[in-house]
Amino acid sequence: MATAAVHRIDIPSATEDPSAYVTALLETAGDRDPFEVMAMTPVWAARLFEELPVELIDEVPEAGEWPAAHVVGHLFDVDIVYGFRWRLVATEDDPVYPGYDEELWAPLPRLPFRAMLDAWTGLRAANVALLAALPAADWQRTGRHGEQGGETMEVMIRKVVGHDIAHVNQIYRAIRLVRRNAGLDVARLDETYLGLGLA
Repeated sequence: MATAAVHRIDIPSATEDPSAYVTALLETAGDRDPFEVMAMTPVWAARLFEELPVELIDEVPEAGEWPAAHVVGHLFDVDIVYGFRWRLVATEDDPVYPGYDEELWAPLPRLPFRAMLDAWTGLRAANVALLAALPAADWQRTGRHGEQGGETMEVMIRKVVGHDIAHVNQIYRAIRLVRRNAGLDVARLDETYLGLGLA
């Protein structure tokens, strides 16, 4: 796969354009099975990280981009935030919840990478189990995002699906750049990513 052909998913800034952000996430999610994507996202990430030497795990791929390991920390944060929001919407009538600044959360102290990946995998499994057990009618319950406005549980879930896909793509691209910068081959990494069916 030539550098020019690398699959890239770009999502607008949630802070600068909340409406475009939500639209892009929902379009990225498409009609994929939300439970399949959410359950598989940590597995997909782990497969991609198998292609990154441990000494390069925190390597910045290029200016302005997070190291691939930091993306996992962000995804863990998202599961904390959405796990809370989903539980609010499931138990309260049209609750209001705030947005948050991911850039301010990103530098917070973290577990070592492998422990972070395991923690996120467990937290994601707990959130998927919660959502899978909810009655179908609960998917139409509503909440109010402080920046993005009213949304149903279904839209919240689909947003996370789109967010997952975009960040798996970001992990792939970051690992690919780090490998290339280190003079390592990327052919097997490209095959692994293509095998996920997200391109």
